[in-house]
Amino acid sequence: MELKEALPPVQTAKCKQCARPLLIRLHGLTRFVACRDCGHAMMRDTATGYLNERRTYSARQLQPYLDPGDEGELFGRRYLVTGWVRKKEKSAPYSWAEYHIFNPVHGFAQLSVYEGHWTFHEQLRIHPRASGIEEILIHERNAYQRFNSYSCTVLEAAGEFNRDVNDDQRAKVRELVAPPFMLTREQDPDELAWYMGRYVEPDEIKKAFGKAMAPPPRKGVGAAQPLRLAIDKNVLKTISVLAFAVILLTQILFWVVDRQAPIGSWNLQTNVSDPTKSAMVETSSFELRSRYSAVELVVYPIGLQNNWFALSGALINEDTGESRSFDIDIEFYSGYEGGEHWSEGRQNDGIVFSALPAGKYHLEVYPAYDAGRPVKQFALQVNGSPTLWSNMWLILGLAMIFPLITWYRVTTFETNRWGA
Repeated sequence: MELKEALPPVQTAKCKQCARPLLIRLHGLTRFVACRDCGHAMMRDTATGYLNERRTYSARQLQPYLDPGDEGELFGRRYLVTGWVRKKEKSAPYSWAEYHIFNPVHGFAQLSVYEGHWTFHEQLRIHPRASGIEEILIHERNAYQRFNSYSCTVLEAAGEFNRDVNDDQRAKVRELVAPPFMLTREQDPDELAWYMGRYVEPDEIKKAFGKAMAPPPRKGVGAAQPLRLAIDKNVLKTISVLAFAVILLTQILFWVVDRQAPIGSWNLQTNVSDPTKSAMVETSSFELRSRYSAVELVVYPIGLQNNWFALSGALINEDTGESRSFDIDIEFYSGYEGGEHWSEGRQNDGIVFSALPAGKYHLEVYPAYDAGRPVKQFALQVNGSPTLWSNMWLILGLAMIFPLITWYRVTTFETNRWGA
């Protein structure tokens, strides 16, 4: 059932300025009336219905989406739109609209809209425990951050109200947000009031009031607008740290349990007699029995000191003839400077071959070195089941994609909200 049918018959009065009819739907609750045609505002005596001239607002600029008399259902309650007010901050040029709505059981509430963002406000009977100066306020397990403080100017109004909306200009307003909620504190010389706000999607307003046209589109991010499919930054940080720890511990566990097993080792000679020629050196065969294996080839130039050594070659599958080429460059330098020891490089290096099918293999290598300081010997060792740390970093990188994207979305969204 519509509220108009439940309320007493509509009363009419004449505007003191343009003589157009004014509709009074709330009877004894209506104390202030503003003409929607000429902007003239009047105080109403609730006992006699007599109208006393108050002020005349400037020419209307707001094109209201909701009109006095519209009805809609929000949060399971049926509301009647009684009027609207356009306000601005005294120290800022922008303005917003507030629609005053009424439910016979729950009383008055407001729908504010700024740049397409709608918020439902309802007065709290029990005030939050606050001194009014907090940057963060805890209320009902939500942490509210201070968003804005201001005093307002009433620019225009239309409809009927239970109070003189011009009195809003006397209040100092503080807003705190914990999206999708907002706490608003209004303090004037005579009264302190707190309001609980809740963000409302524009489509919900359209559906609630049965409008054919959609509300004006949103701009930017609203003060209490929640980010859809978002995760709290602290929760995201905790999940990311736990994911990193699990991946790292899993890798360490594999490293401890599946120790590297030597498959083959060789001590080989270089062609010192003619270092200008790179002679090929071949190892004996070794066998991989698993269907697919990973092995690590490690090169140890014997006695490498302030010198370099390079090894190029291939791992040959004797059953198929397929080969895996590689190049390994090793250099190591050290000394003393200013009484302190220094070193650069390393005296061994290696390479990992992954996804090798079962079969017999051998190595064909070509050593290279400084002819003036030849490396006479080098050792090769092939180890099975190497710890593939690169896989861990790959998995970790993939696992961090979602947290990083989410962090970027949340950070960008909040930056736009706070205007930073």
